[in-house]
Amino acid sequence: MRVLTDLEPKNVFSFFEDICSIPHPSYKEEKISNYLVEFAKARGLEHYQDELHNVIIIKEASEGYEDVEPIILQGHMDMVCEKAPDCDKDMDEEGLDLLIDGDFISAKGTTLGGDDGIAVAYALAILDDDSLSHPRLEFVCTVCEEVGMEGATGIDVSMLKGKKLLNMDSEEEGVMLASCAGGCRADVKLPVERETVSGTKLIVSLSGLTGGHSGSEIDKGRGNANTLMSRLLRDASAPVAIASIDGGRKDNAIPRECTAQIIVAPDEAAAVKASIEQAAAEIAEEFKASDPDLKLAVSEETDCSESAISAKDSARVIALIEALPNGIIRMSREIDKLVETSLNLGVLKSDDAAVTLRYAVRSSVGVAKKSLKNFATHRHL
Repeated sequence: MRVLTDLEPKNVFSFFEDICSIPHPSYKEEKISNYLVEFAKARGLEHYQDELHNVIIIKEASEGYEDVEPIILQGHMDMVCEKAPDCDKDMDEEGLDLLIDGDFISAKGTTLGGDDGIAVAYALAILDDDSLSHPRLEFVCTVCEEVGMEGATGIDVSMLKGKKLLNMDSEEEGVMLASCAGGCRADVKLPVERETVSGTKLIVSLSGLTGGHSGSEIDKGRGNANTLMSRLLRDASAPVAIASIDGGRKDNAIPRECTAQIIVAPDEAAAVKASIEQAAAEIAEEFKASDPDLKLAVSEETDCSESAISAKDSARVIALIEALPNGIIRMSREIDKLVETSLNLGVLKSDDAAVTLRYAVRSSVGVAKKSLKNFATHRHL
């Protein structure tokens, strides 16, 4: 049953609902890409689809507009797939469950993908409308925008004739931007030594943070579950051996959850747990305005013996997370209230050989972005 049928403009929301019914995470855009190709074929429009699944659709100028300069409409077909902890939807294989609440459309338990599904819907509605008077329209729809502009990097645009491009991927309705921040990903990998450690295992979980997009919400002062976990472990009353530490799913999403499994001496377990709970209470007070639903859970397993990062290297892991910057680095000196340079520790993960910190780095000043990335990736502890 369709949910958006009564919304205006009908054609836009009809296409948006189609898009929401097709899973389209980054790196898995084949289905939505094929949908765009079928749209073009059904209307006899010139179209191109490459091996990456980027799609270009061209509609020639309407009568009387043949000599008007072409316009490029640009958006991306992938979405950031995040879901609530209790949501069991497989976003790689299933469409979204849409909801309408007043003036807002959302998806039950998951992100909506309005970034950038609504742009794709607008473009399709324009291409579908034969009553419009228009110059040659060239719709460029790329893949993997959310993970590093990989589709845009690999696309062939030699067939395009337009020189003016409208990138329909903004934050506020009715606002047009003349430029945007450049971005990149920075991976910081710290090699670690593991050993068999015996003692009491504490499973420390932070959850319930607000999260958000690392671009548009980085200035909201919201807690980052990965960096906050390092504070909890830093404030532990005794040395810890990290068996695992994992938080966040996307480098460009402020992480809402992080879990660390640590092993401590049995006679220190109660004190360590109490110190972590005290640190969490202080964090909850600090972030009560931005993250009112922050939660800490600490469970305990006694008599454990398993592979863990050595206490020395565990201390280095905690220190590295603490030492590297996160959030706003600099505000613009030229544009009021504009974040010029920022980064987000979106993904924190551990394996047998290393702990990896994955950052989304952004800046509207190219040299500032380069400097920040180099600072992170060249840092050694």
